[in-house]
Amino acid sequence: MISRFELPTTILFGAGAIGKVGEESARLGHKAMIVTYPDIRRIGLLDKVLANLQESKIDTVVFEKVEPNPRATTIDEGAGIARKEKIDLVIGLGGGSAMDAAKGVAVASSGTAPIWDYMAKKAEVKGVVPPIIQIPTMAGTGSEINFSAVITNWETHIKAGLRESRSLAKVAIIDPEITISVPLHQTKAGGADILFHVAEPYLTDGAPTMLTDGIRETCMKIVVKYLPRAIAHLDDIEARTQLCWASTIAMSQFARLGGGAGDLTCHGIEHAVSGYYDVTHGDGLAAIFPAWMKSFYQVRQDRFKSFGRNVFGKEDGIKAMEEFLKSIGMRLRLRDLGCKLEDAQAIAELAIKSSPYLTAHPIPLDVSAIAKIYHDSF
Repeated sequence: MISRFELPTTILFGAGAIGKVGEESARLGHKAMIVTYPDIRRIGLLDKVLANLQESKIDTVVFEKVEPNPRATTIDEGAGIARKEKIDLVIGLGGGSAMDAAKGVAVASSGTAPIWDYMAKKAEVKGVVPPIIQIPTMAGTGSEINFSAVITNWETHIKAGLRESRSLAKVAIIDPEITISVPLHQTKAGGADILFHVAEPYLTDGAPTMLTDGIRETCMKIVVKYLPRAIAHLDDIEARTQLCWASTIAMSQFARLGGGAGDLTCHGIEHAVSGYYDVTHGDGLAAIFPAWMKSFYQVRQDRFKSFGRNVFGKEDGIKAMEEFLKSIGMRLRLRDLGCKLEDAQAIAELAIKSSPYLTAHPIPLDVSAIAKIYHDSF
């Protein structure tokens, strides 16, 4: 098997890195659109970024309508403004929703088709996709370092991925200082998401390699060590810094160096839940993950043992994960999130439709198997 490794994104990492946004923008364009949501203005971060861009003589348009689980219609609105304003640079400023929306806006602005047509392969990207700068304001999704964006069609409740290589950021500016403003619950949910990003492919990998395992285990151990610290002291800059590194590495090509494989099949199930109920992504994953693990333990017992020993220092990987989630206040149930037990079948059918890659799970994930995981997570 031939492995391919590419990472064309420039990473600027460290306290104060956000002060480089104007300088980096001037290398890429003249007129930028910041894609974000209202909270970023409220905490004063948007004004700081705008001032920095102004110093570098970058004309800027702000699109701050992004919602959690970003809607295709919202992205289409932003893309329309970008076309009208002749934007030649898109800046994603926020968590995963803002960064994913930035990718969608950049892609859709290159033509006239709605973003869902590009996702459904009804339209082809032929125009110029403006370069993207991503500035994550929390540690969690790692969207700053890959070309995938998760977007929701609220009419059908399908939450699916846009995978377009031209949406990969030219520059990722990762400043741990700005993540100190992230509230407690978002810190927990984001940190848990980092762990799941690595644990899912680690556990489902049918042909693990020593190098890939080492990278993934290190990422997971960082979360296990530093997330409780960040929760206990939200201003712990060392903990925030380590979580930022783990978040970026977890969703980058680095996490597959050495030939490792595996799939994010728990994510595929959760996307149906958050696409239907609009729950916080990290919360949905935390609620589903234990049942998801138990669903295929019998065919990956060696992986679960390695997971327990090498990440938690314990023999039982499933129990260790449940105990960790409980210790950080994230041992949730779907009923805690407003989900309904009678919707299990509908959610399972939606998951199959939204995430065709669920077929890559170690055991068959048909409607009945997904419905059982949903039931067991309730």
